Amino acid sequence: MNYHLLYNRILLGMILLCLQSCSNFLETKPDTKLAIPNTFEDCQALLDGYGTVNTGYPYVGELCADNFSINQENWSSLGDYEDRMLYIWDKETSPIITQWASPYQTVFIANQVLSILKELSAGNRREQLEGASYFYRAYALFSLAEIFAPVPKKDGSNADLPALPYRTTPNVEEKSVRVTLKEYFDLLLQDLEQAENLLPMVNGLPSRPSKTAAAALLSRIYLYMQDYEKALRYTNKALINNSKLMDYNTLRTEEESPFKQFNEEVIFQAISTGTYTYYYTVWKVAPDFLQSYADHDLRKNLLFMENEDNTYSFKGNYDGEFNQAPFSGLAVDELILTKAECLVRSNQISEALTSLNSLLEKRYRSSTFEPIEIQDPAQLLQLILEERRKELVMRQRRWPDLKRLNLNSQTATVLTRQIGDKEYQLLPNDPFYTFLIPQEIINNSTLTQTIR
Repeated sequence: MNYHLLYNRILLGMILLCLQSCSNFLETKPDTKLAIPNTFEDCQALLDGYGTVNTGYPYVGELCADNFSINQENWSSLGDYEDRMLYIWDKETSPIITQWASPYQTVFIANQVLSILKELSAGNRREQLEGASYFYRAYALFSLAEIFAPVPKKDGSNADLPALPYRTTPNVEEKSVRVTLKEYFDLLLQDLEQAENLLPMVNGLPSRPSKTAAAALLSRIYLYMQDYEKALRYTNKALINNSKLMDYNTLRTEEESPFKQFNEEVIFQAISTGTYTYYYTVWKVAPDFLQSYADHDLRKNLLFMENEDNTYSFKGNYDGEFNQAPFSGLAVDELILTKAECLVRSNQISEALTSLNSLLEKRYRSSTFEPIEIQDPAQLLQLILEERRKELVMRQRRWPDLKRLNLNSQTATVLTRQIGDKEYQLLPNDPFYTFLIPQEIINNSTLTQTIR
């Protein structure tokens, strides 16, 4: 028997059970023969379940963004109907259920551990496990918010819109309800502040969360919320502990997988759900995006590989694997770009240039890099945003970036698709930017569907 697969199915079933409104499911008596976790070792084992808490995060944002394209033949033959329709921004289609259920599986595990820890003795070990649980819960719930909830506006004008259920208990009898957008993000920040206080500075491999990872995630969330002052504060806190950048000159462009898993830039390891849609013969770099890389920019041949038909496909997975499950974790290069953006937005031009150039000199071929010297804030911001897009490709950052940047007309983007003779268009701030909840969840719960 494949116990790992069985374990995952049981946990997924528990998540779906949490959303059930039918009382007969809840009346089923538990099997007393099943082992009930109740020790520190049990809690650590649950949080070290790499195949559940570090994997399975949403991929559909990248699918619907503008870095890649699919030709008509490949699009017509896509195995997943949902991927095919979401690619052309069909407003009636919701993502496959794993995009919702897998992160909530992580939330369930985190809540289960927190429930167990309440009965165990206080001390450093309990604090560390509590911190990790708060981190995982926040990481999973923010990944869902980027997909299934509106982006919070800085002026708070959409604070009362419905977000998602913020589960804080493993109790399957507790119904899930959609909290407001403000409450959801308040809870996210509260979880992460607790995680940062409780976690150790380092925690072994980056598959386990640390104080640095909590600061890095706070940086990501505050940037998404357009609170650039706090984003910069937490960016700097994270970079104090880890600011290592790989020199891309030391990597081999001819390798199928140029990057190693747990490389020195990775702060927290997480990967997205795999999908055949991202197979290299199907998922091709958009030509205009590829042309944005300069001739001496090493990223062009480290992140992408040339195909026989003169197209390019993605290979630069920071997870170290050549597959369809891209890295979506936290890394130093993202922090460097966040710092540069926040600095230029506060008119600290010199400091922003220092940050940006510290990254780019590690990305260009030796002796060819010329430091950026732009002094105009608007021009420099535009360049930083372009570099952010080029650096964080297939890292599940483009979609949330589009959502927040579309709130300002100066940084808004109109997306277009061409399938055969038909052109599709997605305008800034279109309701499609908030995905529908998978229909299976709506059918088996009391949750209301997102209104478009």
